[in-house]
Amino acid sequence: MMKTKIITILAAAMLLPASAVQAIDVDFYHDAVIDAGDVYMLVSVYDTPPDNTTVDMFGGSVASLRTYDSSIVNINTGEVWASIAANNLSTVNICGGTVTLDSLIVWDSATLNIYGGNFSSGNAPLFSESSTVNIYGYDFNYDGWTLTGFLQDDSPFIFTELTDLNYPHINLIPEPSTFLLFGLGVLLLRKRT
Repeated sequence: MMKTKIITILAAAMLLPASAVQAIDVDFYHDAVIDAGDVYMLVSVYDTPPDNTTVDMFGGSVASLRTYDSSIVNINTGEVWASIAANNLSTVNICGGTVTLDSLIVWDSATLNIYGGNFSSGNAPLFSESSTVNIYGYDFNYDGWTLTGFLQDDSPFIFTELTDLNYPHINLIPEPSTFLLFGLGVLLLRKRT
């Protein structure tokens, strides 16, 4: 009789559907890693003076990312799918993964570096006078509304709703091979004269 009850309970537990992963909010005050399987609605990264906080993302899913103080976030893989707000002296480095934003804010003296990955920003980004946005790549094209091109890893990127008010805050940095070709062209022109 006891065996039958135990078997019935085990069978019932195995037939229950797996519960969905719940996204949570998290505040990081010390170095941390976001890995595959981690799901967050809001990630906020702060320093604990005198130390800087570095968060490395190697997978997972984050809806909204907020950085403060002089913290650093490195996005290598995974996805950020709603918003990024870099504040104070913080730095966000996008090296890979999928970053598809409805909202992008780089404020105060914060820095955003985009090296690779699948990047797109759909609504008008907000940049302050002291913020820095560096895009490393090639074949940049700005038509007065949309900025497109390719990143260092050959991934295409797109910024839309980019007006003449916020475009000057973006630094387009050619990949090293583009510099090399430019330098060779200058040398060839100098030899002809």
